[in-house]
Amino acid sequence: MDTKELIIKELEETSQAVLDEVLDFLQFLKAKKQQEQLEHQEDLEAIRTAREDVESEGTVSWDLLKQELDL
Repeated sequence: MDTKELIIKELEETSQAVLDEVLDFLQFLKAKKQQEQLEHQEDLEAIRTAREDVESEGTVSWDLLKQELDL
C-alpha cells in the first residue's frame, strides 16, 4: 500500500472529531507550503533584479544587494 492508501484506510476508521482536526491540519500544511513557494519566488525575483543591476551598471554595492534581497 502506498501512503495515500494507508491514509484513506486510517480515515475510514476515524471519528468525525478527529477528521475535523485532520482536515484543519491538512489545510494548514497546504497553506504553509504555498507561502513557502511564494517566498521562494519573491527571493528569486529579488536575485534577478540584483543581477540585472549588476549587468546594467557593471557592479552593485553590497548595501544595495542586501536591500534587494531583504537581508
